[in-house]
Amino acid sequence: MNPHDLMLGVHVLAGAGGFLLGLAALLLPKFGPRAVWHRRVGRVYAVCMLLMAVLSVPLAWQGGSVLLLVIGLLTLGWVGVGWWAIWRMRAARRAGNAGRAAGWLQTHVTMMGSSYIGAWTAFLVNVEPLGQGGVAFWLYALGPTVLGTVLIARSNSRLQGQRVARAV
Repeated sequence: MNPHDLMLGVHVLAGAGGFLLGLAALLLPKFGPRAVWHRRVGRVYAVCMLLMAVLSVPLAWQGGSVLLLVIGLLTLGWVGVGWWAIWRMRAARRAGNAGRAAGWLQTHVTMMGSSYIGAWTAFLVNVEPLGQGGVAFWLYALGPTVLGTVLIARSNSRLQGQRVARAV
């Protein structure tokens, strides 16, 4: 097996893991005694997405796809900032600053949600499950973004003004 095929295989497996784990993290409770499962699944999701995004950079570069290269780099940044935001949220909570903790939690939700949107966008643009063409391309490129942005905004509006009592 040549290095490109190996990279592509690991990229696809990490992406598939990210899709499944991302959905699980979205559905699992974020607070309370069962929140531990969200944290565990979320950590593995982040690792899968980081691996997938890191591998997407040379794959997109070799394939000459600027769009996929940009999505890969953005996804890498979104996951990194999303993970960092949770550490900042916990530090703010320990310091007794509930308002700042809530803001970091909203940053986490936005960044991790954006990473999931980016992965779906790259997948749809690359695989083109409904065929090729102008309308299909825009559906692939904008569909996940529109839907995901609405869901992120909805989630963040629920968090607005809440005090963060427990770590996510």
